[in-house]
Amino acid sequence: MSPFDLPRFSVWFAAAVSLFTLLLWCVMPSDTLVHLVEEGQLVENLTLVFYAVTIALLIVLPIPHFTRKTRWAIIIALLAMMAREADLHKYIDHISMLKLRFWTGSLPGLDKVYAFLSLAPIIVACLYLVIRFTGPLWQGIKAGKNYAVTVTTFICLIFLTNGIDRSLGIIKEMLGWHAPEWLVALQTSQEEFLELALPCLALVAVLQYRRQMVSSLAILERRRVGQ
Repeated sequence: MSPFDLPRFSVWFAAAVSLFTLLLWCVMPSDTLVHLVEEGQLVENLTLVFYAVTIALLIVLPIPHFTRKTRWAIIIALLAMMAREADLHKYIDHISMLKLRFWTGSLPGLDKVYAFLSLAPIIVACLYLVIRFTGPLWQGIKAGKNYAVTVTTFICLIFLTNGIDRSLGIIKEMLGWHAPEWLVALQTSQEEFLELALPCLALVAVLQYRRQMVSSLAILERRRVGQ
């Protein structure tokens, strides 16, 4: 069994990315590291490229037992994450449509309609994935399926990166404390490199699932021939 097929491969991968980022923070000047991970620079551009590659492979790659609904629900969810990474969730009036003040504020009603039409397919796709796969995902985790662990790691990283992103801002609002540059560099580098890991984990989950399904079909075929 290769390391790629191990159930905890994704966990170790995410930990390695975080450790690598910590090492960069230790050896690079804070301003250089912040520049590397800020919007429009190398790390964000690589994240967008990896999302594009993952989505393209999902479109063309034959995957056994993968229905068209499931395939396109995942593609829509990944497109939404790619759009958010590119700040397209702020394309209306430069305000994030994911924030409550977008909907409760004084923006024109037509802008809110456009935002709703943009978000509706994403909401439907995510609800479909949650309703359809929460049970099978839990069963897969208990059975030690590597792709189930990878999907779970992917979901946990989404929440973790959002928490890291907001952490210093919340402290500033509550205590009025401005973080030093070295701490800002640590926060943003961890957030951005772990966000870079997200499309990689999505691709790993797809490939792990495909390998397992192909292997299972091959075993069933050998049994059928042997009967």
